[in-house]
Amino acid sequence: MGKLEGKVAVVTGGGSGIGRAIAVRYAKEGANVIIVGRRESALKETSELDSKISYVVGDITDSNAIKNIIKTVNEKYNGQLDILVNNAGWCPVKPITEMTIKDYDEAFSLDVRALVEMTIEALPLILKSKGNIINLSSVGATHRSVNLSMYQGAKAAVENFTRVWALELADKNVRVNAISPGAIRTDIWNVPGLSEEEAKKHEEGIASTIPCKRFGEAEDIANVALFLVSDEANYITGSIYAVDGGMGAL
Repeated sequence: MGKLEGKVAVVTGGGSGIGRAIAVRYAKEGANVIIVGRRESALKETSELDSKISYVVGDITDSNAIKNIIKTVNEKYNGQLDILVNNAGWCPVKPITEMTIKDYDEAFSLDVRALVEMTIEALPLILKSKGNIINLSSVGATHRSVNLSMYQGAKAAVENFTRVWALELADKNVRVNAISPGAIRTDIWNVPGLSEEEAKKHEEGIASTIPCKRFGEAEDIANVALFLVSDEANYITGSIYAVDGGMGAL
């Protein structure tokens, strides 16, 4: 028996990177997992990694897409939803001198508004199952970097939502936690146009700023995501778990 046998989970942004790693880990532990994203090709690739993974194509900045996710849960699993992982996000890299209000709208629409709406729509099912919500934050929520104001501002909001929701839902036996990744080896770090040697130097430059002197892997986040929704973590809520190679300690 896996740790999540009989559970049902929704993972947004599950087609690649951290979302994919979480979905695969949950499925291997026995959960039925619905992943959500805009690119069907990536979702299909992930679903082919385990028979317990299915997918819904949709942009969660669109309310209709969120309603379709809940409809799928109701139809496919009779309204059972034990775990919601709000993973989808977007990171614009620009100084404020080049920023437009469109950049703000795009970042906060996905990183904050969609996360809130997804949670609101899923909450009746989560309350019924006395389930778990995990929000993906970032080390940038508390450790600032230039050119990332929109992303880091959005993730700071996510951390505060996490703590307040945890307080509001604790007596209803629903736990809400966040994971705060540092530099994790995903496509987000790829810089177009770099040669193989230049890309290696780029990665080494970032790694040199990390106390552990290396990037983390998406599976490192999945390990914590599994723990937080397991019975072993039944007294943990309102926590922000850093998985950052020590960056948050600086």
